[in-house]
Amino acid sequence: MDWKRLYEDFSDLSKTEQMRLFQAIKDTLFPEEKEDISKMIHQIREVRFSNGLACFHCGSIALKRNGKYRSRQRYLCKDCGKSFNDMTASPISGTHYPHKWLKYVDGKTLPKIAEELEIHISTAFYWRHKILNALRSLGFSTLKGIIESDETYFLESDKGKKRIIYRKPRKRGGKATKRGISKEQKSVVVAHDRNGNIISKMAGRGRISADEIDQVLSEYLDKEIVLCTDSATNYKAFAKQKGISHEIINANKGVHVRKGVYHIQHVNAYHQRLKKWMERFNGVATKYIDNYLFWFRFLELNKQLSKKLCKQTMVLDACKRANHITIKTFKIA
Repeated sequence: MDWKRLYEDFSDLSKTEQMRLFQAIKDTLFPEEKEDISKMIHQIREVRFSNGLACFHCGSIALKRNGKYRSRQRYLCKDCGKSFNDMTASPISGTHYPHKWLKYVDGKTLPKIAEELEIHISTAFYWRHKILNALRSLGFSTLKGIIESDETYFLESDKGKKRIIYRKPRKRGGKATKRGISKEQKSVVVAHDRNGNIISKMAGRGRISADEIDQVLSEYLDKEIVLCTDSATNYKAFAKQKGISHEIINANKGVHVRKGVYHIQHVNAYHQRLKKWMERFNGVATKYIDNYLFWFRFLELNKQLSKKLCKQTMVLDACKRANHITIKTFKIA
């Protein structure tokens, strides 16, 4: 068949069908090496047992090998009698499509992921939050030296709820009924040190208090630090309460940098990138927002990596700690 005759019918296809045909031809002519999670089993095993081989159920080190299943080594605990394998209590545990996982962690919207990988959209949703919950369980690093901190706001969202009792549903996210900062918005505290360590966590509703800032940051602050913030009274109260050196940047008076080194430009730039990145999801349910904050934080900390290496790192980090999270956990939530 002459390709020119075939190409004449190309314009009759819908845009979606044209892209599918293009991708099919591209995959045929320039096949990429298949990204299969089974090729990472050795790396996952090293990450998961970096502190020594121990039972995921009781923590015992009295173990013995118990054969293999689907290329995964099984172990039997002599103390509790339970068995486990390299993937037990990880986000990948129990999945029917392990070969699709590395292609999955691309950061696209759920409908696009479901279409490309030929999985149900609810499967795409559960996979996403199993990974993000696992990443979140790793916690934050300690912030040291000069620390910039400020809060940003997201409109409270009940996306996914069948019944909303206390207000009228908003179409496609909608807008707040009140101007400015109000109780309709959830505050997110972001702290950023000059070593690149980041904390990003939901703190409360509307304008936050010094106590709410304390709940988010205190656990992760080094002893000798300098806190840089705007002139908000909540940060003044927090710094005084904790006895922290505090540099105030009052932009309203034209002050953007103090003593040539104290400013909040890194954290403000982070806010802008976070807001822009969040737009792709057309609104994130408030109960899941911490997951997305941790996801963006991961991408920021690993932005120097290639796309392929970033995906592999994300999977390895998600497998570091045992997490017994199932679909049932999300349905109850």
